[in-house]
Amino acid sequence: MEPFRVLEHTADVGFEAFGLTREEVFANAARALMSLMVDLNTIQPGEEVRVEAAGSNSPNLLVNWLSEILYLFDAESWLFRDFELAGPTERSAAGVARGEKFDRGRHQTKLLVKAITYHQLALEETADGWRAQVYVDI
Repeated sequence: MEPFRVLEHTADVGFEAFGLTREEVFANAARALMSLMVDLNTIQPGEEVRVEAAGSNSPNLLVNWLSEILYLFDAESWLFRDFELAGPTERSAAGVARGEKFDRGRHQTKLLVKAITYHQLALEETADGWRAQVYVDI
């Protein structure tokens, strides 16, 4: 199973993320978000940052989780390649993101993501595991 794929849309950019578990789909959604902004292969996962989010339901939690990762990129220049969550529930997610600070000499940004949107948002359990669909504002 592929961890994620970028979705083409006339005015937006999005992705689908997949995982056998809720933890894995949240981690792969975070990787997909980062992949829109920078080449994942250029990121060294040498430092750990704790990431936490809460939401009123699972889709809202996914938006808040990704928004927290986007905040860490925008406000603190963090780039992450690996994510490990410890049992996200319907309303909370916590885990570790591994990466490094943005280095202009080694990292080239792709897209400037402004926000995570609710447009066509989906988070569902399927026969094969979990699937998330997310579009971002660029």
